[in-house]
Amino acid sequence: MTEEAAPPVVEPVASATAPATVADPAAGPVEDERLYLAEVFGLAKKLDGTWPLFARSLDPATDPARLRGRYRSAAVSTARWSIRRRNVDGYVSLLALLLMFAVACTVLVTVFSVDSWQELRRAAGGLVVFFVIAWWSENRRHRPLFRLIDSLVSVVGLGCFPVALYGRYASGPAWAVGLAGEWWMPIVQSIGVFCVGLVLAWAPVQGAMRLWDRESPTFPTEPLFEHLTTILTRMEPDHRGRLPPKARQEILTLLAKVAVLLRAGIPAAARGGTSLTRAVVRARAIEASKAVVDLQLWIALPSPTAYDDFRTQIADLTRTILTGEYDRLPTRETTPEATRRTWHARAVETTRTLIIALVPLAVLLAVHRLGLTLPSPFDDGALIAALAWAVVLLLGLLDPNFPTHLAAVRDLTSLNPFTEKNPGRRLSP
Repeated sequence: MTEEAAPPVVEPVASATAPATVADPAAGPVEDERLYLAEVFGLAKKLDGTWPLFARSLDPATDPARLRGRYRSAAVSTARWSIRRRNVDGYVSLLALLLMFAVACTVLVTVFSVDSWQELRRAAGGLVVFFVIAWWSENRRHRPLFRLIDSLVSVVGLGCFPVALYGRYASGPAWAVGLAGEWWMPIVQSIGVFCVGLVLAWAPVQGAMRLWDRESPTFPTEPLFEHLTTILTRMEPDHRGRLPPKARQEILTLLAKVAVLLRAGIPAAARGGTSLTRAVVRARAIEASKAVVDLQLWIALPSPTAYDDFRTQIADLTRTILTGEYDRLPTRETTPEATRRTWHARAVETTRTLIIALVPLAVLLAVHRLGLTLPSPFDDGALIAALAWAVVLLLGLLDPNFPTHLAAVRDLTSLNPFTEKNPGRRLSP
């Protein structure tokens, strides 16, 4: 495809905006459609503007004219996908926040007994002041001092919840029992409940959106294209030849998202084949995902030629996404430097997994030492949940194919003729 034959980005949007005048009853929907198309056009133009950065990092033997049309088409489809996903994310987040607000108010009234008007005023006032401070520090977190303040605000907000639980259920000593009657306890309780509620509301929203992305039957071309082009735009060093800290952090975050998309999206695209085919495709997806994770070390621990080599790797991966030649997905290198980087990555990943696995048990131990007694059966349930959490994470650390084995066991148990799920397959007496 030549440069002249490539369809411009404007065409899919301009053709759809032709009917500008319609009857008054349909004016509202048409106006919304025009706003949507204008938003798609703006984002597609922005994505297509990254073409010079992509072409500059291509292999000299590559013919850029053949890729230009596909790059424009990918920019348009990615813009449509991005806006649609953002709208879905907004609706799901709004529902989760409304549910969180209702549950948090119920917990404050029923569990912590914040029911008098005086306590409600103190709780609401303290909560408003806390969130104003949190919003103020979050908007200035790019500065070193405010980054520290933002971290302290997060620690204080989440730390208020165990303090509130301790004051509510502590059976000793006497000073701990008397915490429930302090005037500032409703403020601590409201801040802790709403901060924990925000975390608990954020987790299912992210899980729902990740499940929505993962269940797509096609290869995740649009999100990969968006993340990769964004990485290329952030790869401009400063006058000292270094990446700004904010750009480095954003690149590392986007690389992690690309790795997750490759790990989850490639097997989803191969759904419908035999179990052997799915296993091979899953292994190839894990290999490509780990190769992208290794690129994070090129940014965190750069070498003299790391940035140039990194641009080339990102351009090659973008070219693979555009052409659909998924067999060209990256693989891990075997050079001594790559091996050293891999060992660093494994050490960091192992340490992080161990910490995450042991955090619930450490929290339960600290709660027990502080004299906090959870009502039955929550005490036994919390211990079982913490142990199950640690066992699952440790098994996943020891065996990278643990999710595959778990899925195989689940499939085998579903074939059990004595289960209630398969009454038609029961053996006759």
